[in-house]
Amino acid sequence: MAFHLRKLLGLAVLVLSMAGLASCADRPGALMLHPVAATTGVGTPVNILVATTRKRSETDKRDFTANRNFGLSYEAYTISVPPNHVVGKIEWPKQPPGDPAVNFVVTGSTGLDQARFDAAVAKDTRGSGEVIVFVHGYNTNYQEAVFRVAQLEKDSGFPGAVVAFAWPSLGTLTGYVADRESTTYSRDYLESTLNGLARTPGVRRIHIIAHSMGNWLAVETLRQAKIRGNSPFVSKLGEVLLMSPDIDVDVFRTQLDAIGKLNQPITIGVSRDDRALGFSQRLAGDVPRVGNVLVDKKEAQWAIAHYNLRVIDMSDAKSLDSMNHSKFVGLLPSLSQMARNDAAAARGNPISRTGLFVVNTAGTLLQAPLRLGQAITGQ
Repeated sequence: MAFHLRKLLGLAVLVLSMAGLASCADRPGALMLHPVAATTGVGTPVNILVATTRKRSETDKRDFTANRNFGLSYEAYTISVPPNHVVGKIEWPKQPPGDPAVNFVVTGSTGLDQARFDAAVAKDTRGSGEVIVFVHGYNTNYQEAVFRVAQLEKDSGFPGAVVAFAWPSLGTLTGYVADRESTTYSRDYLESTLNGLARTPGVRRIHIIAHSMGNWLAVETLRQAKIRGNSPFVSKLGEVLLMSPDIDVDVFRTQLDAIGKLNQPITIGVSRDDRALGFSQRLAGDVPRVGNVLVDKKEAQWAIAHYNLRVIDMSDAKSLDSMNHSKFVGLLPSLSQMARNDAAAARGNPISRTGLFVVNTAGTLLQAPLRLGQAITGQ
């Protein structure tokens, strides 16, 4: 693989701390987007690009609301990460916009048109040719999406451009149905964003990471692009990581039939005790979600090979959150060891292949016989 799976899995682990159903008493507001003066020698700057289907606020032009925009808007941010930063966390200020010595803060922001966005992407690839597009989940406001991607870039050390695709989530626990509609609304715009990236000079590989409800948006976009047959991003598609997917398992089967095999196996993280997806399942008439599908029935091994999947069963792993929705966070060392580099893959590293991988209670990633096939294939 041109792109090290180890790096991509690291990014996936880091963003999963943004559990969709976790409530926060003091959510970051628009003041977090107001730039503060950078202090020389204090903090590490990271550059974040955003493509969004949210409507810009009429009262604060720096903010994007939960309302839907007819078209895409683009932003570029420089965010300073404080010296006391702990991997996997965002050091939010008690009083925004914060202090660069101890908090994540915006030190620069610029509204972009598409041409300037494309130019910024080309610059941020830093010659690597790699771009990652992160699609956030349900109950996420704009500020949370932006700062989470900044934390992702800082902790991962990803050498290319990092783009947040920010769809108009209401950012409330009661907004589940509205959020689902907003992901569907955003499909054409995500495809347009991916195609624009593919046409950008120097971009050779585009990777997608989606979390929770963001998987519906990502997979529907892949489905329609494959049906359309002329979307240029498909030929440049690298890794697709679907983390705790909030997708009806029967619908997922039909989506995979339309998508077919991609350049790399799709990676899916599942856990049968994911409480967030259990909530979603109850809302959906008790139809299992892809991310919490039962994995304890032995099945024929052809199903994962047929759909070209790499499935990681996290059911026995410990979670860092009470909803069991962020288990990837604790599995980075094991995943990194299993996918160290291209050379290891060439020597037969199992994570480079399709199949089922089980994470045991010790956090060790093991390859195991397929046990997911029945749920996906309906056999």
